[in-house]
Amino acid sequence: MDALKRRVADAVERLGDELTALSLDIHAHPELAFEETHAADRVGRFLTEQGFKVEAGVGGIPTAFRASLETGAASRPRSGRASRPVRDPRSRSCASTTPCPASATPAGTTSSRRRAPARAPR
Repeated sequence: MDALKRRVADAVERLGDELTALSLDIHAHPELAFEETHAADRVGRFLTEQGFKVEAGVGGIPTAFRASLETGAASRPRSGRASRPVRDPRSRSCASTTPCPASATPAGTTSSRRRAPARAPR
């Protein structure tokens, strides 16, 4: 496992209980696409607690936010390690050191994508 994957796995292991509680809380409060105010608030608070700088309302969308970690002695993540700004791995439009807007919608909860109509059984 390369170093980045190991760091991610270690962070998930360390924050597992908190991430599970966050996921269950968001799941317990379903929201429509672009109206995920509860999820945006909870994820934003969680990231702030982890040392991220969270900017809400990115792109004029109230539920969108940008979260980044600054490097340097004055701004260290909770773990005490310096980190680079976070980038949404699905986005190819942002450089790896540029914070990218993120949706408050965790995978598998709500989505702005329209689903294809169900097919009739054959």
